[in-house]
Amino acid sequence: MGAVYEATHARLSGRYAIKVLLRQVSEDPEALARFHREARITSLLQHPNVVEVIDYNTAADGTLYLVMEYLDGESLAQRLSREGPFPLDAVVGIIEQIAAGLAAAHAHGIVHRDLKPDNVFLVPVEGRETESVKILDFGISKVKGPSWGLQAPEGTLCGTPQYMSPEQIEGRAADVDAATDQFALAVLTYEMLTGRNPFQGDTVGAVFSQVLTGVPAPTGIGPNVDLVLRRGLAKANRQRFPGVTAFADALRIAAADQARESQQLATSASVIGEISTPGNKKRARRRRWGLTLGATIVASLSMSFVAGGAAKHRLSQVRILSSIPAAPAIPSSDDLGQRDLGQARPDRQIAQPLRMTAAPVSTLRGETGATLGRVRLAIEPMVITVPVPTAHRSPPTMRSISIASGSPHPTSTSTIPQMPSPIMPFPADGDATLPLDETLGETP
Repeated sequence: MGAVYEATHARLSGRYAIKVLLRQVSEDPEALARFHREARITSLLQHPNVVEVIDYNTAADGTLYLVMEYLDGESLAQRLSREGPFPLDAVVGIIEQIAAGLAAAHAHGIVHRDLKPDNVFLVPVEGRETESVKILDFGISKVKGPSWGLQAPEGTLCGTPQYMSPEQIEGRAADVDAATDQFALAVLTYEMLTGRNPFQGDTVGAVFSQVLTGVPAPTGIGPNVDLVLRRGLAKANRQRFPGVTAFADALRIAAADQARESQQLATSASVIGEISTPGNKKRARRRRWGLTLGATIVASLSMSFVAGGAAKHRLSQVRILSSIPAAPAIPSSDDLGQRDLGQARPDRQIAQPLRMTAAPVSTLRGETGATLGRVRLAIEPMVITVPVPTAHRSPPTMRSISIASGSPHPTSTSTIPQMPSPIMPFPADGDATLPLDETLGETP
């Protein structure tokens, strides 16, 4: 219906756009009314998301023209064709600006009726990351009031098929209102998210059938976003959101929820992946059993001292030694029952002590051969001082505990005087570590 030219002002700097009504339609009353209505509406709105009209006049040869702000950017249709689907946050930003411009028009009783990617312009703004969105072409808009010229009669179809609402397709002009623009806005949202129009067909009739009865496929973005779109694309205009800004707000909330859920899933996956690595599992087990075993040792030693003092036993110093050259054979339980071990020297000292560190599983067996538990131990030089109770008239009875390491680390078997009850508990299954980096204190 018109052609747009770039122009400069004779006295002012800057660029302007001039829209000229084509000569071949200048005699058509409807075309003239549409051109005149567009000029009046856009000059009335004065909204940052609606293209600004600076002047409206007739040239010397009778040609009608509009002087508008020059938009240096591209249409939404061009962007979609070049880049395809947009990120969700970018879609939310564009929709909010379109909704703001439409809401300003609706406040003045104006329904655009032809919202589509070609009539939305994206303009980069210097010093700002987000683009400015401008709504164009209010030529076929519906306006309340008789002073706005010709109105489409009942049964007239106005709009672009793939963006028309059911009430437009059915020619129900009286039902065309702000909810009609909301339907087109929801179609734009779907198209920006997926890169395709929700209502497709080889013919106009097939497209109309899809709009009237079809159900758009899920976007694949998330259920929250799909729920908002489903309501915005409701067949009955009363089932849609109360207004275009309500639709935009619901989309923004759904997008925020979707982003939060995605972040939680990503965080959970990261934690699970970190915990599931063999190294982390091993460290966690070592830390857990190390703390348990350390606390048990401290408790057992404390109880031994208490029991020794109550019975008026003396303390004897026992040092467990490794690398014993020509160590004597360990007496069996039967031998211990027949032999008076009171003559043994419980405070015997050999130069090199033992240190216990984490290693593969070893088995601890008591005097009767019963398994007391399994614990990861490796024998390294270390000194342990424990109390050995002595009876008043007879030497103490000593029992042995055999520590046999099953690891590739250096191992040794030693005779350890059995501490008084309670015997230190070990876990029946699982691994334990004893990260002892310090030599236990000795009794002077």
